[in-house]
Amino acid sequence: MIKSRPGLVAGVLTLLAFVLLWQLVSLLFLAAFLPGPQELVQRLVTVYSDPSSYTVVWDTLRRIILGLGFSMVIGGIAGVIMGLHRHVEAFLDGWIMVLLTFPAICWAFLGVLWFGLSDIGPVFTTVLIVFPFVALNVWEGTKAIDKEVIDMAKVYKANRHLIVRKVIIPQLMPYLFSSMRIALSLSWKIVLVGEAFAVGSGVGQMLVFHFQDTRVDMMLAWGVSFMVFMVLVDVLIFRSWERRVFRWRHQVAT
Repeated sequence: MIKSRPGLVAGVLTLLAFVLLWQLVSLLFLAAFLPGPQELVQRLVTVYSDPSSYTVVWDTLRRIILGLGFSMVIGGIAGVIMGLHRHVEAFLDGWIMVLLTFPAICWAFLGVLWFGLSDIGPVFTTVLIVFPFVALNVWEGTKAIDKEVIDMAKVYKANRHLIVRKVIIPQLMPYLFSSMRIALSLSWKIVLVGEAFAVGSGVGQMLVFHFQDTRVDMMLAWGVSFMVFMVLVDVLIFRSWERRVFRWRHQVAT
């Protein structure tokens, strides 16, 4: 506990210095173009005092959940299969790299052209951009699995389903959690981009609306609030889940 205090103090001082610098810089601009901390809080109150704002946020969250879920399932399965079968690895390796390098904005435009103004466009864009990252991470994790444990399971006549459930998946858990956090950080940004092009509702559409109205303060209110919400999801849900799963491990960092 004592050792953690210097880090906590440094973090608080850094935050205070950032807020002070932000306030000083904001004095050079109109509040509509660069609001100070107090003005931004006022805009946040304005946004979330309107009940319809929660419907907007839920529309975006629903698309993020769908995109994240499909990305984890497709990427996880593809990564495991690539790690266990050389011929599948040779076939999918090039395609994974193609998807990793394909511009995200192109998928957003294609989603509009193929699916119109619907929920499918942002989810489609999210899956095609995020699942290659998940597949790549899980693929590397599968290749790092201790093969001797698998051989021992085969000696004891364990079937394929039991080997996957009791041997492979437990060893892949660190990679799966890492992939999940990467996928979350990517998914919400991509969904906002997809909403800006492909649907008539959601946080992305609110950003476009206020951009057209040249209201930087309202754009920051929506963007910063949603960013904070996603960070809380990561800390309160994913990290706490990860700590429960790996509570048996000894801490190395001090």
